[in-house]
Amino acid sequence: MKALIVVDAPEASSILTQLLKKRGYDVTACTTAAEAKELFSQTTFPLVLLDLDSRATDGFSLCRWIRSRPAGDQPLIMAGTASGQAPYLRMILEAGADDYILKPYEEELVDIRLIIASRLLKNREIYRSLQADLLREQEHLDYLAAHDPLTRLLNGAAFMELLQNAVRAAYQGAPGALLYIDLDSFKLISDSLGHSVGDTVLAQVANLLRLCLRYQDVPARLESDEFVALLEQIRLSEARMIAERIRSKLEQLRFSNAGTEFAVASTIGLATIDGTVPAETVMARADAACYAAKARGKNRVATYDRNDEIMAKFSDHAPRAAEIREAIRSDSFVILFQPIVDVQTALPVAYEALIRLPKNGKLLSPSVFVPAAEHYNLMPEIDRQVITKALKQLVNNNKLRLAINLSGQSFGDSSLSDFVQSSFRTAGVEPARVTFEITETAVISNLVAASKMMRRLRERGFRFALDDFGAGFSSFAYLKNLAADYLKIDGNFVRDAETGRSDWIFVEIINEVAHRLKMKSVAEFVEQEATLAKLRAMGVDFAQGYLFGAPGPPP
Repeated sequence: MKALIVVDAPEASSILTQLLKKRGYDVTACTTAAEAKELFSQTTFPLVLLDLDSRATDGFSLCRWIRSRPAGDQPLIMAGTASGQAPYLRMILEAGADDYILKPYEEELVDIRLIIASRLLKNREIYRSLQADLLREQEHLDYLAAHDPLTRLLNGAAFMELLQNAVRAAYQGAPGALLYIDLDSFKLISDSLGHSVGDTVLAQVANLLRLCLRYQDVPARLESDEFVALLEQIRLSEARMIAERIRSKLEQLRFSNAGTEFAVASTIGLATIDGTVPAETVMARADAACYAAKARGKNRVATYDRNDEIMAKFSDHAPRAAEIREAIRSDSFVILFQPIVDVQTALPVAYEALIRLPKNGKLLSPSVFVPAAEHYNLMPEIDRQVITKALKQLVNNNKLRLAINLSGQSFGDSSLSDFVQSSFRTAGVEPARVTFEITETAVISNLVAASKMMRRLRERGFRFALDDFGAGFSSFAYLKNLAADYLKIDGNFVRDAETGRSDWIFVEIINEVAHRLKMKSVAEFVEQEATLAKLRAMGVDFAQGYLFGAPGPPP
């Protein structure tokens, strides 16, 4: 370790040099402040011993000069002085010295001071090492916070910051473009070949994007099989060429298993960045263009066009999704309750929990916000909030029975069953007081996952109802494979039954099927006494609709 002595008295300099060398220091000695500054410009010294009483060494000024240097070059400074007066010693420390040595120098006392200095330097090195480790760890954490660990591309949050900067740059006259890339066959490949192969696909797609893009372009992975790329300072025609190059290369990417070959392929939406709309709108437009391209056949590139009906409708999803995320974050969804009555007595036996999204003093129905929530895969979070809020009402009213809707996306949430069981167990609520409602279309589109979840929760005492049954009318073949307790007749049959005899036939058929399969039937959209009388005569078990009450506060 290097040490610098700045002392103009030869005898004192010799004593200090010998003692420092004895302690293993590599010693450099000089006699003036100017020499010391020159030496500092050439190297660093962890330890400096300087004389404060000499004009040549100009100790106080030199001390302050050293302390004005960059933090990484700061040494331990020991100042030699003949004055032991407290005010003077305080001035030494205020000038920047770490310790002092009284003159004349006595070897034993100086050596003790050097032992202390060595320990301080050792502790300082340990501290600096820890600081360096912490800095490296922080840099690593910052990297992880901004990057997708699988593909090493930027993640969505970090990408949005760059997109916002690009929008500002475009406003200043540097237009750009955004590509929204969705893999057409990823789910099929992942389900068929396994998740490890799926991860390989995503990593290769990321590498391919890097090769297809210009060096200044920035790719990112949003989630699952969705990627984006920011193209700054580019003409629309050139952006289209890059998008088409990516699409073509991805189309050539192949994976095979047991003789079956899978093509990755992609659909790409392109939106221009001109600085006239915020980053969120640019993202929504690129997403909408991608969605429209998928609707028209996949494996193609589409540029956002506000006059395109599909794109215009779909681009509205992004601001709605932002409202949904805020409602999830602030736990502000509202739950209303509509009675389900026994057809014979017209008395409530349960209530359906119905979610509403508050906005500007109004409550928006699911038809307004669910499409956006489904597109952005927000329904599982919404379902959990509904379950949590409904559970509070069950705790408050131990006679209450509820029907709670589950979305099709929640079938893919492997942890939902555990969440439900844990929540009810903690709250001390009997599972039999709850019926989960799932639509027939959601079940049919994900039959295996739906059947597995239904079976697992029914084993714990929960009940299930197939909602809107008959809406797709492809359901009878699946009924025997689904462990449901109730069949809810699609409300359109019931509501239209007053004007058409054929609709009553469908109601009768579904009611008969339910009873033959040991299920209870529930008629929806009951609004007239005559309809109730007809359902009663038909033997339908339960009914729901505005005849018995509109959705309202907890009963």
